[in-house]
Amino acid sequence: MQSDSTHAEMRRLIVGHAVTIAISTVATLRIADHLAEGPKATAELARLAGAHEGFLRRVLRYLASEGVFAALEGDRFALTDRSHWLRSDVPGSVHARAMFTGSAVSWTGWGHMLASVQSGTSAMTLAYGQSLFDYLKTGPDAATFNSFMAAQTAASVTALLEAYDFSDAREVADIGGGHGALLAGILRAQDAARGVLFDMPQVVANAQPLLERAGVAGRCRLVGGDFFAAVPAGADLYLLKFILHDWSDAECVRILRNCRQAMAPGGRVLIIEHLLSEASGPDFARFMDVNMMVFTSGQERSRAEFAALLDAAGLRLRAAVPTSIGLYALECTAA
Repeated sequence: MQSDSTHAEMRRLIVGHAVTIAISTVATLRIADHLAEGPKATAELARLAGAHEGFLRRVLRYLASEGVFAALEGDRFALTDRSHWLRSDVPGSVHARAMFTGSAVSWTGWGHMLASVQSGTSAMTLAYGQSLFDYLKTGPDAATFNSFMAAQTAASVTALLEAYDFSDAREVADIGGGHGALLAGILRAQDAARGVLFDMPQVVANAQPLLERAGVAGRCRLVGGDFFAAVPAGADLYLLKFILHDWSDAECVRILRNCRQAMAPGGRVLIIEHLLSEASGPDFARFMDVNMMVFTSGQERSRAEFAALLDAAGLRLRAAVPTSIGLYALECTAA
């Protein structure tokens, strides 16, 4: 006979979506920002956030029971170590992630998981008839998603710089690099290096302000294009951060071959991704694997699976360098 405790645990897992959407709601209302200077009463929080006082109280009370906020006497609430990360102004903030997780496109995608598992087609394609990236060209959640990607990249820059030695890179090409947050961080740390930011034309068209704020615009050229067709030639280090997990094996091999053909003699490719392991227990990489199933044609991969892709593209895995935030820097050279 199963124990009552496992029944309670299962019931809690089943309703876990409620915590997710409640956190996304308070993130959108910027409740953590409003609490940054200290505890506040519900009435004041509702006024600052433009929310209904009674309904906001109920959500905050629920999240306090989950340890997200602290409920204090006098109908006041305060930040905890957890909700600190919901502030939009702290390094490593999860504010943008929380907002996107509660967006319409996110919930619609996950809501089609059953049909996805039955058909072997991504939930995003089933729900919208197009890929996530095509949807985001015009979809209403594009700004939220882009903010999420920028915040995620910014949070990983420090960890990557601490883990991997970029000191011998002369020209760094960030392939699918968005607005250049990662590339800017590397160029700021390496004064002698130059950069190439490569992404879709409509993406790199908006990258200049970030590079100027970072003080590296003069050492970085912007190139628009399609990494399935070709990538800029001549760099000695090609970055692929959170690119390959978006695509099928065949598509990944095309991207990797293009990097292999473009890189300077003695060059390398640095893949920055999660690695699936055989260890038991909670694993964020396994969540991300299902997340990719929902939104893209891609997946997370093991070291052996990456090695197979690299072999097909004329590359080999030389080192897998762990970072402090669960990502790996996979250093690849010509086979």
